[in-house]
Amino acid sequence: MAVKLAIIGLRHGHIMALLAEAEKLGVEVVAVCEEDAATRAAFQNHDKVRITHDSYQKMLAEVPCDIIGVGDYYGIRGQRVLDALAAGRHVVVDKPLCTSILECDQITELAAQRGLCVSCMFGLRTSAQLITMKKLIAQGLLGEIRTICITGQHPLNLGVRPGWYFEPGKHGGTINDIGIHAVDLIPWLCGQQITTVVAARTWNAKASRTPWFNDCAQVLLKLENQAGVMADFSYLSPDKCGFTVRQYWRVTVHGDDGLLETQKGEEELYFASSKAEQPEKISCTLEAMPEDFLTQIIREKDGQAIPGQLTTGYVLKTSRKALQIQYAADNALRDFDLQ
Repeated sequence: MAVKLAIIGLRHGHIMALLAEAEKLGVEVVAVCEEDAATRAAFQNHDKVRITHDSYQKMLAEVPCDIIGVGDYYGIRGQRVLDALAAGRHVVVDKPLCTSILECDQITELAAQRGLCVSCMFGLRTSAQLITMKKLIAQGLLGEIRTICITGQHPLNLGVRPGWYFEPGKHGGTINDIGIHAVDLIPWLCGQQITTVVAARTWNAKASRTPWFNDCAQVLLKLENQAGVMADFSYLSPDKCGFTVRQYWRVTVHGDDGLLETQKGEEELYFASSKAEQPEKISCTLEAMPEDFLTQIIREKDGQAIPGQLTTGYVLKTSRKALQIQYAADNALRDFDLQ
């Protein structure tokens, strides 16, 4: 039976990746809702998107579909997800899932009650470099993991980035926005759960014209084996260099037996062994391309999820941890244990 997808919200460009996946898989896009008039106008002549509704509630009521994709601004995603679940639809969301712990808990409860799947577009785990790094760590190349350093610097791109980012109540926090990728990455990469926020901070710097928007974020985390994580998720990359700087998803993992480092866009890993005098490069190759987000949620809804894929339980737990780290930063909490 053919899978049918409907979209709620186009206000973040990441949703276009989900539409591209649908086209590749032959999943029928049966409806697209955008409630914002300016955004609807911007898509009026788009060759890949045909907006059918300006009310998502109406779309949920009158359009039969299996999966809802959500790409609206962050502050209203949680309610969109809850309403889609209440209407009996599975949901796949551009990250983040929502902007409050309460919403996340409500989504968790409703998804369980209705037996529905919820997924997020966690894109780092599709990287050939990180998949190779994960395999090498699992094989014991580094021994016991002791520290992880992650930089996820992004350009601020004032005037280009959607304006809602800088409107009060619509963004929900830089850690929940960018840092959620690291919250997904760390246990997937090294098999260790994040247990404690040692310290976390967000503050306003470059985006000085909108002082309520904290564009800088740094965290110190502890893992279950007592390893430490240092991470920076600030919007400080030079705008013209954008996503090409080395600090855009640079991941360094230190273990007892050496270190591995990867940089997004590079085809090799940097490896320094405790047994060698010189570092070496390790090529990154994949036997098969990782499955996309739509394939994974379709597998899960059909009861055919495979080991290691995104599942509802994992996505909801990861989303909640990201929100807890954001909460710790917002409230200047130290040594805050995650639940």
